[in-house]
Amino acid sequence: MGKFKKLGIILTSTAFSVGILAPISQASANVKESSERIEIQVASTETKITKNMLIKKLRSLFPEEFKFVADQDFNSGPGHFYRDDTTVRYELNFYKTIKGKDVHGSFVFKGDDLELESFYYQPANIAEAIYPAKYSENEAQKIAQKFLGKFANANNYKLRDDSNEYGFNMTRPLSEPITYSYVYSPIYNGVLIGDQSITINVLANGEVTGMSSNAESISKASFDSLDQKKKEEDMLAQVRDNLAVELRYYIDYDYRSDQRNVKLVYAPATGFNGVHALNGQWQTANGFTEQLPKTKSIEKISAQPLPPRKNGMTATEAEEFAKNFLKVDESKAKLTIDLVDERENDNGETIYSVNYTYMYGNGGSGSSLEINKATGELVQYHDLSRDFLINNKVNAISKDAALKKATDYLKEWAPSYLHEYSMPIEDAVFDQYSKEYYFTFPRIMNGIAVVGDGLHVGIGSDGSLRSLSVYKQKIDNWQPINNVISADKAKEAYSKALTLQLQYVKQDSESKLHYDLVYAPTYNGSLFNQIDAISGDWLTNVDDSKEKPVISHPTAAKELNYLFNQNVLDVKDIANFNADAAVTKGEALKILLHSLTYGYNGIGDGEKQSFNNIDKKHPLYGVVEQAVKMGIIQPANQFALDAALTRQEFAEWSIKLLQLDNVAKYKDIYKLNFADASSIDPAYTGYIALANGMGLIDAQQNNFNATKSVSYADLAVSTVRLAKAIQENKVDRNFYY
Repeated sequence: MGKFKKLGIILTSTAFSVGILAPISQASANVKESSERIEIQVASTETKITKNMLIKKLRSLFPEEFKFVADQDFNSGPGHFYRDDTTVRYELNFYKTIKGKDVHGSFVFKGDDLELESFYYQPANIAEAIYPAKYSENEAQKIAQKFLGKFANANNYKLRDDSNEYGFNMTRPLSEPITYSYVYSPIYNGVLIGDQSITINVLANGEVTGMSSNAESISKASFDSLDQKKKEEDMLAQVRDNLAVELRYYIDYDYRSDQRNVKLVYAPATGFNGVHALNGQWQTANGFTEQLPKTKSIEKISAQPLPPRKNGMTATEAEEFAKNFLKVDESKAKLTIDLVDERENDNGETIYSVNYTYMYGNGGSGSSLEINKATGELVQYHDLSRDFLINNKVNAISKDAALKKATDYLKEWAPSYLHEYSMPIEDAVFDQYSKEYYFTFPRIMNGIAVVGDGLHVGIGSDGSLRSLSVYKQKIDNWQPINNVISADKAKEAYSKALTLQLQYVKQDSESKLHYDLVYAPTYNGSLFNQIDAISGDWLTNVDDSKEKPVISHPTAAKELNYLFNQNVLDVKDIANFNADAAVTKGEALKILLHSLTYGYNGIGDGEKQSFNNIDKKHPLYGVVEQAVKMGIIQPANQFALDAALTRQEFAEWSIKLLQLDNVAKYKDIYKLNFADASSIDPAYTGYIALANGMGLIDAQQNNFNATKSVSYADLAVSTVRLAKAIQENKVDRNFYY
């Protein structure tokens, strides 16, 4: 098939890479870091699907929604499939500008029937999706349910009440539209098929803006009979009797702030994800087994530090290394090194990214590998040679032999890391499609394993290195392990909170399509729960029976509670929170940046120091430096973080956020009609005039009270208004600082 193969590595969440039932504590060790879904493009000569056919299908599914898009406005790409799914996908998209606003839609259809697999739509008018929203979450759910009926019998699907546990929920700026997301899974015999789902996104203005599906046809599938399942109480006893917990570090990555917070947790120590409901066998990442998987102890890959491969590497040496490392039989493919790029990663390490291409037959494939400049060690690699090298079927090596190969490759290509990592403590994953073993070597800190930081190695059935990933995360705040609750206390909490959830799970087999009935353990109502080893509290509390605390205020209650529920307003004790108290400049900056940017991070870049009293060790260093970068405040000798923010200062910040500074600075063209206008500092005249004129800050009985403090209630109301102004005025700022 003539064609250039486009490689897109999709990093999925750990839980999905080993099956939906895998708890985080176990799934992290079984992650297939390089199992990536590789898009393989199909030449246009090899398909009968045309753009017009895709447009016709789209029009039938959305007869009213996209009438404003003419046929000639659509673009279509080549078909593609995946190694583990040969069903061909086809893409259709459009870009338009309507009344100065960008509108975009993209759609993916699959198979000869052109089933809609996913779509994303960005409408022009989103004003009614900004707070206060036109539709509530419950009202939007009815819209999603109706939309589901376009593609499936809604009666055969169930809305998941644990949908917030899948993927991550990145808090959006308040100027972005409110989007509700609903996850539906198919049911059979009234039982959830846990590893399949359809996700539907609905804007708060009632428009459906996205859908993605991994649901499969079950018409030819077989299912375990409910009549033959064992009693739930018997299976519960089996799990409880074999329950064990283990102390681990858990890296909680906050996508909003780009921070990695480390928590000490107790997690289930046994490597099973559920119990077969018919025979009581243990479900693992590689199927079912009668024997309970044994917990492996920590054993460092190397007891002593090993020297790096090379003390320093030049770009020329990196290119030469790549040529030798990637070399293949020239009669099979031609290797080209396209680019050697030098960059710095998040840890401050300099990395060479070597982009390369294999050309073979009528097409080719390309990717990149990464090398640590200081050590000459391979830190990221994925093997592309299987795309064109014919590998005659050979007897697959054993798991133990594959582990020996993986360890040898690490010692050869990344030796200096190995004294900080352990041999795998959980079973390898064997991928039935790629015929590869995937191993995770977890990082060790204070003698315990770190969930979320490991060396990942993929080994082919012939013993070849298929993938390697090394990324030691830079973390300074490791909690000491001497003040944790006892393992017995944690185990008792797990035992009390244990319940079982009955689900159908598809076997990972190419020979047949069968769904096994499985009891999956949940803890405190969550599949993926863990216990904070310091406090003894559950990390996830899904008990919705308790009413959420509410902030009371005569004029700003709605805005205050909105910011609180958006995790913008940090209130520890709602009962004693005084919303009329003055807010400090430091807290106000934190709230504003948290509200109006994706990139609020609280850490800064560690290089600059704009104020002598705020160094990089200060908790608000990142907030202040980001505000400087955005032009909200200017560098000076000191910044009074703890001083109360005045109304005139807030007016200036607001207008600078709206990028109207160049308009506001011409103070002589503005006339303030407030009764106290004469008391206002002339430097703030333009800012106050604009802020009041745009409705961001209200006058108080015809007085502006410029030097009066801004309260939390004032800030909440003005922040919500500011977010709306940013959206309505299309402020040319991406807010991804």
